[in-house]
Amino acid sequence: MRSLLFAIALLTTAPSLASAQEGTRALFIPSGSVPSHLRRTLENLIATRATLVSYDTYSRAAAERDLYPSNNQAIREIATQQGADVIVVASYGGHYRRRMLTLRYYNGSTGELARRRSHGLRGQALRPASQHSVLRDLAEVAGGASDGGGEAPPDEDPEGGDGAEGGDGGDGGLPPPVSWEEPGAEGEGGEGSEPAASEGESEAENRQWGFAIQLGLGIMQRQSAVPMMAGPARLSTTPFPAIQAQVQGYFRPDLTSRLRISLISRYTTSVGLQAQDYLVDGTTRTTDMRAHHLTIGLRTDIPLAPGDHPTELVLEAGWAFRMLDSEIMVSIPDYTLHGIYARVGLFFSVGDTPLSIGIIPEIGHMMNLSEELSQSSMVGDGFHVGAEAHVRLQIIPEVAVLLMYRESHAFLGTGLGEDMNDVERYGILKAEYHF
Repeated sequence: MRSLLFAIALLTTAPSLASAQEGTRALFIPSGSVPSHLRRTLENLIATRATLVSYDTYSRAAAERDLYPSNNQAIREIATQQGADVIVVASYGGHYRRRMLTLRYYNGSTGELARRRSHGLRGQALRPASQHSVLRDLAEVAGGASDGGGEAPPDEDPEGGDGAEGGDGGDGGLPPPVSWEEPGAEGEGGEGSEPAASEGESEAENRQWGFAIQLGLGIMQRQSAVPMMAGPARLSTTPFPAIQAQVQGYFRPDLTSRLRISLISRYTTSVGLQAQDYLVDGTTRTTDMRAHHLTIGLRTDIPLAPGDHPTELVLEAGWAFRMLDSEIMVSIPDYTLHGIYARVGLFFSVGDTPLSIGIIPEIGHMMNLSEELSQSSMVGDGFHVGAEAHVRLQIIPEVAVLLMYRESHAFLGTGLGEDMNDVERYGILKAEYHF
């Protein structure tokens, strides 16, 4: 019945809609955080009341000036030259059920911010009441209305639902607009549906910083060979359980940027490691040991293209520590290696999907911190080389699952004519959470 009423209303109001579309020109600018299907829904919705100005033409002009399309400077200097009456900029964010779509409406000729409104979403579906609000704001700003860019009151439904049943939905008696991308949108608000997201400003959408943590469990292997005065000491382990924790604090240059600068720390340690100690007389014995790896560094994530899933360049540099400790005195002494490292990696999306693959080569300079190792082997400094392979699945904006494999080889010079070698290998399955 609702669909029939909507069709009748469209037929009866088609001349007025066509007139409105001819009279208003709108440039729609989605930020990179807006999902593809929500972007198409907004484009189709705006197109019912205005003629859309080419976004591709505008984005190319912004790229030539090395500006992000939703950047304020690009809007003032480039978007105002596209012949639009209204410029609509969309951004998306939030956590779990608190998804927020924020729309900013600018004057098409001056670039002045006229209105800003946030809409609560169910998942990634734009509610009918919010669709009415978008059309109303578009019409009012096109007519010259402005509240100075302040936050407009969020769209509300006095009945406590989504405005889908009865009433005029706040838009001149028309039934609520439909969502072109969400087949179940008309049934929202019915029995068994999720509660509506709370309205208001999204805190995550309007801050330039955040945190991410990773926790994982996997398998690790460690090998080491140290020249000693009494003969070479060697350590070789079978694969053993390992855990890894990572903490990252990141900062964005501005609210529309997808570039992130981070302070990041990773710690990997063995669990229940038992290693074979090769004695000088050729015999072996098993002993409890612990292998650690700690890194602290600065990281920059640089998107190489616009879109929901761009290729990203990852640059990281910092300080790394490799440690090996034993429960009892063994032929190979406990040691700590440390030094600077640098990583340059690329993450590629698999098509237009949240699945990505990353390759991160690494190189660094290492020194010895252990007094016993310096005395018995005269170990100096050296270098290490390695690489990591990552497979990442972004489940929702805040949660991802990662599978990674790492292998790294360290070579340090000694006073005995041979190099000290240290090799670590591990594979870890991790979960990541952004907050």
